[in-house]
Amino acid sequence: MKKELPRIYKNNVSKKNTHNKDVFYVRNDSVEQEKSEYLEEVDVEEKLRKLFRSSRYVFNIGVVIKTVRGEYDTKIAGKVKNSIVTIDGVVIPIIEIKDIIIKDRL
Repeated sequence: MKKELPRIYKNNVSKKNTHNKDVFYVRNDSVEQEKSEYLEEVDVEEKLRKLFRSSRYVFNIGVVIKTVRGEYDTKIAGKVKNSIVTIDGVVIPIIEIKDIIIKDRL
């Protein structure tokens, strides 16, 4: 009781598909870097406000502060005019800060 099924049409493929090998991607890092630096400067003030408004004490929150001079893995003691004072006694001007990474949960 075998029934024969109708035949299915299939086209003959005579060419090899090689167009995927010719694709490449070029990225301009300098333009992306300029955009990210501009956005980070705006975010620093917002991150500082977020730290000082949190329900925890600011000196108990671990942060990594990235500046023009280097990185500081510390905790913030307070803010004096246009500078941040760390627990270690380092005074960092806010203008020099590129990014603040919050390590602990707020």
